[in-house]
Amino acid sequence: MVKLYPLLLTPIYKEMLWGGDRLKTMYGRDLPSNKTGESWDISCRPGEMGIIKNGPAAGATLEDYINQDRAGVLGTRLAGYTRFPLLIKLIDANDSLSVQVHPDDSYASATNGQDTGKTEMWYILTPPTDGKLIMGLKPGVTADILRQAYMDGTIEDCLSHLPVAAGDIVNIPAGLIHALTPGVMVAEVQQNSDITYRLYDYNRVGPDGKPRELHMEDAIAVTDFEGKIPVATIPGLEVKKEDCTLVYVIANPYFAVIKYCLKGELREASNPEAFCIFTCVDGTAEIVADGMTVTLAVGSSVFVPAGMGEYVLRGHCTLVKSFVPDVGGDFIAPLQAAGYGLAEIMMGAAVDLP
Repeated sequence: MVKLYPLLLTPIYKEMLWGGDRLKTMYGRDLPSNKTGESWDISCRPGEMGIIKNGPAAGATLEDYINQDRAGVLGTRLAGYTRFPLLIKLIDANDSLSVQVHPDDSYASATNGQDTGKTEMWYILTPPTDGKLIMGLKPGVTADILRQAYMDGTIEDCLSHLPVAAGDIVNIPAGLIHALTPGVMVAEVQQNSDITYRLYDYNRVGPDGKPRELHMEDAIAVTDFEGKIPVATIPGLEVKKEDCTLVYVIANPYFAVIKYCLKGELREASNPEAFCIFTCVDGTAEIVADGMTVTLAVGSSVFVPAGMGEYVLRGHCTLVKSFVPDVGGDFIAPLQAAGYGLAEIMMGAAVDLP
């Protein structure tokens, strides 16, 4: 039987037109390029497979580790998943990303078949130079208006902006037009998908000297034009536990996010129904389990198998915990136990019930 312990994975780096080198200058990473835009820190995808770098399973792929004990690693509720559900990244936007949108599961299945839809969230590590992200459309912009703006070259006039600061969390459901702007760095939790429809790319050309491909009709087909998706940073709801303040932020059928503001020590146990991932976004943490201590430096992530059992978190740090939830049991119920009413929960966190 495979040993269940906190796993560190070798990052997968992506060179991007808009990338930079701050993963090296800020986090000490050994980068392959000074145009490194993304680090895929927890990845389980064909051709983009994370390799375990610590403990008894060092050198094995995450996929092979999972297959030795699917219930113990993924969890009893997730053991039947044929596809690893999450992808965890760090993103360094030295320049503007394309203005883009992602499909939901149904559109992705009908048009792609190899990937799911893509709902995601951003934790702001470093704010953009001008303090704002591109997020959503201005009121009154319809599909026809957006299509005409594409023809006229005036897409930027249709876009809304969201002010953000370090530590803010932004929820980005499928269908919400968005873009990172110069200077921003984020930690990203997302569905395990790589489908992006570019709406606008500042007339840039790719490494081949040709204009980068746009996907106008797909983008329009999946975009939320009715304003159903709130565009705001998420304040979250606080629950005190030992030396930690837990901030419940996002819960949907794909992932939940809880921010841990730790000043000392917190004892927990893994959830046998579902694995979790901790990403250190400030300070340094230790996770201690079954006599093994794993140090989590700022900017790094650790995979916690579902069947691992009891563990201790130590440090003065901020962690982002992500996992595939039972929204009612794993997110709403703890908040209600802390005294929050359902209406208060729905207003204070981004909750999307299945």
